[in-house]
Amino acid sequence: VCAYHGWTYDTDGRLCGLALPQGYERPPAETGGGLASGPRVDAYRGFVFASLAAQGPTLADFLGPLRASFDDFVERAPEGAVEVAGGVFKHAYRGNWKLVLENHNDTVHPAFVHASSIWAAREQPAGEGTYSEIGVRQMLQNGAPWDVWENTGLWVAGYGHSWMGDYHDDRRLVAALDHPAFAEYRAALERRLGREGATRVLGERRFNSIVYPNCSFMSQFRQLRIVYPIAVDRTVVQAYSFRLKGAPEGVLRDTIAFSNVVNGTGSPILTDDLEVYERTQTGHGARRSDWVFL
Repeated sequence: VCAYHGWTYDTDGRLCGLALPQGYERPPAETGGGLASGPRVDAYRGFVFASLAAQGPTLADFLGPLRASFDDFVERAPEGAVEVAGGVFKHAYRGNWKLVLENHNDTVHPAFVHASSIWAAREQPAGEGTYSEIGVRQMLQNGAPWDVWENTGLWVAGYGHSWMGDYHDDRRLVAALDHPAFAEYRAALERRLGREGATRVLGERRFNSIVYPNCSFMSQFRQLRIVYPIAVDRTVVQAYSFRLKGAPEGVLRDTIAFSNVVNGTGSPILTDDLEVYERTQTGHGARRSDWVFL
């Protein structure tokens, strides 16, 4: 339903109702009042993509090797499917949309940008078993030694896609071997994939995967972000959490807790990044070079 004048559309875009139809000389339905369809729509593992171009690469060709990241995401669900759950975090920053995508697969900045949150985590570690513990552990991981970052691994595919290996060695954030919810989750996953299959899926270590130009997700942490360019110097990001169907509720709670730490507007990590995006944008305004090659 359109929030402005109440026109109502079916899920296929057809106009199926409107307020005050007598106010129109001819019924809008007769004049093509429905919504336009995208020239091409396709889906992979339940994720729907649309193209405004009638011609071009197929979705499979466009995603290329990045399909493995979506496979990793969905295969982690005991029922082999995921769904959006737990709400959405929204934030904006005064900077270009490419800044956040560059940041997501940058392994140099954490030690500098997040120095204050790393320090805070080292000064006041949270108690075991609390959800704030997830935040402290994530911030400590940002202070990993340089050799960890050097060996993390970065991969770039066609069409601008990329993904980064995972740098966590934390049992709560990654394997959660001693977490009661994880034991229940692994048992459910083994019922579908068997012990070897579950070990293979849980052994895949990816952090950010980027579907260029505006999607970034973490299959291992069940997070997906959509980047919306508003202007050359204004960007909005929406971050979604996902439920692994068939997994215990505790897994979703950990997912949302991790999203609070990484994607929430009160996050000690996100706020660091937003500050740097805006300072970088200001720097780009200096008339020294017309081009910046990232």
